[in-house]
Amino acid sequence: MISKDDVFTLILNEYKNSQKPVSISKIKRKFKDESITQVLEELEKERKIRRVENKGKVSFEPIDSLNVAEELKILRDEIHRMLDLLQKLIESKSFSYKDFDEAYDRIKDSLGYAPLERIRIELGLSKEEFYSKFRKYIEENYDLIAGGDEGFTRKGVTYGIIKRRR
Repeated sequence: MISKDDVFTLILNEYKNSQKPVSISKIKRKFKDESITQVLEELEKERKIRRVENKGKVSFEPIDSLNVAEELKILRDEIHRMLDLLQKLIESKSFSYKDFDEAYDRIKDSLGYAPLERIRIELGLSKEEFYSKFRKYIEENYDLIAGGDEGFTRKGVTYGIIKRRR
């Protein structure tokens, strides 16, 4: 008599290779034994394989592989949830004026000039977030100088370079 493990291993390997249920004719060709139907029924009762009928043709697939697919879906959903939490954590990080001053000190040149764009990138903020948070602080504590690629626009002139007031 054929061993159940051999039949299950065949079904599992064939299913992994093709990702399709294994036909009963393929199983019968491999194991030329009359007791194959009895072995397949026992494997079904043990919930190791599942019978799939399609247009009158009978085939079998391992149940373990179905559980793996479900587990992968659960893991994927968990990863997405964790990424969403991480994104919210990053977005909620608030920057203080001290962080702005430290970024300015790192970026300024020997004369004390620093482009606002580089400070914004250093802090990792979007334009809207950066200028809405630090507009008033910059205007009160720094001199605005015309130039730069981005900054405050007044009367058609972009003021994108700053220097700390004394």
